[in-house]
Amino acid sequence: MRRPLLGAAVVALTLGGCATTGPAPTASPFNPTDVAWLQLVVPMTENALVAARLAPSHATSPAVRAAADSVAAPSERLLARLTATRDRAGLPAGDVHSGHRMPGMVTAADLVALRTGTGPDFDRRLVALLRGHAAQLVVLARGEQTSGGDAETRELAGEVGAEGTRQETALAGLG
Repeated sequence: MRRPLLGAAVVALTLGGCATTGPAPTASPFNPTDVAWLQLVVPMTENALVAARLAPSHATSPAVRAAADSVAAPSERLLARLTATRDRAGLPAGDVHSGHRMPGMVTAADLVALRTGTGPDFDRRLVALLRGHAAQLVVLARGEQTSGGDAETRELAGEVGAEGTRQETALAGLG
């Protein structure tokens, strides 16, 4: 009689998208949406932060350097909270999306291109990557707020979405 229950559990975990690790104990408040959101937003934020930190030594435009700086500090604070939430969920620290080309994700190849670039080309590339990242943060935050199971994670998603909107504004008009 447990087969239907087991089948339902497998279906629920599968619907979590790319989530490879489900919530730790069955009494966990984290559902597959929370897991998938954390497994995506943590590496997205880590990589965007690495990109933004390249601006002081690579950007030509003072406005691009200032915008990247305005992205970096809040991203560091959010990243600390995101990783603490990921740890509370019992999720591994690895990037399950490594090598995937996803909206808003600054990839390893993007970082190589940024590290070797300078001047106006660097400025355009960095702004485009950070804009994509900010826009995707907003989209993903809405999904977590709508479907997440853990109240604290949903609240954090609201803050992440608001930061994404603020970053979009900071990057507007740059290019």
